[in-house]
Amino acid sequence: MLRTIKLARPIPTQRERRFFSTDVASVFESGAELVSAAHAASGLPWWAFIPLITVSVRTCITLPLAIYQRRGLQKQNELRPIISAMFPIFKLRLAARAQAAQRNARLSKIDVPIKTETEQLSANKIIVLASKERMKRQRQIFRDNGCQSWKFLALPAIQIPLWIALSQTFRVLTGWTNLRATVLDPTLSTEGLGYFTNLTLSDPYFILPVVLGVTALTNAEWNFRTADLMKLTTRGVRNSLRPTAFDSVINLTRMSICFLVVLSAQAPAALSIYWISSNMYSLAQNILLNKFMPLRYTPYARSAPSTRKVAGESLVEF
Repeated sequence: MLRTIKLARPIPTQRERRFFSTDVASVFESGAELVSAAHAASGLPWWAFIPLITVSVRTCITLPLAIYQRRGLQKQNELRPIISAMFPIFKLRLAARAQAAQRNARLSKIDVPIKTETEQLSANKIIVLASKERMKRQRQIFRDNGCQSWKFLALPAIQIPLWIALSQTFRVLTGWTNLRATVLDPTLSTEGLGYFTNLTLSDPYFILPVVLGVTALTNAEWNFRTADLMKLTTRGVRNSLRPTAFDSVINLTRMSICFLVVLSAQAPAALSIYWISSNMYSLAQNILLNKFMPLRYTPYARSAPSTRKVAGESLVEF
């Protein structure tokens, strides 16, 4: 006897899926038409308008979030010396408690075959318990000062979708969505710069992909150096065999930059100009933030330390 299986959630039909994809595509088409209207009102050629709109959008949306994130990181780094000083105190307290419990057990005349948890504290257990207590106190201190780490997720949560939305918008403008798509704004074919007059085509000399790769890699390495100053990576640390999560993010970012360069070699020049403008803005933003809002707690300087001798003594300047 056959049983009919009733699905809890019906599978969308092909017509419903087509309607959903069409609805999403219409949103990007509306955004592309809005960008095209703004370009017509500005009177600028596309090669100048694309960096201008990139700077405008990033300044109005992501720059305030970047400043807010940097202020939170400054607060955290000012509190890290206090948090680091707690770890040896927690270890000493646990070790003293374990020694006192073991001494009382030896002096006691009652022979108890099962030892208490305090008596069984070893060196490894003390380190683990001290680390857990330090993390607990760290979360409490960050919460009391309003600089919780989860608040810093606002910048990537908005910046990444914004980058995808603008990239898709320029794809619609240049007709790089599918084989049947047409160029939404014909002026993209005539308002280029230099040898790439037609911005709907890819760069035949691969200059734009190379510039994009160099800019993106420079921006990434600058951020990685900042992470080194915050002790988030194991670079420069001796005898560090266990990489951190940020080390994995570094390798993943480098591989994604290689993929982006290959994609840029096939993408329209207008889309490559947007990617280059966005990476240049990020690099300039990070440099200025490190200059005017530096991280207070840094174990070593960004550049190599310089030495000088004063009165026969060697001093190191950081």
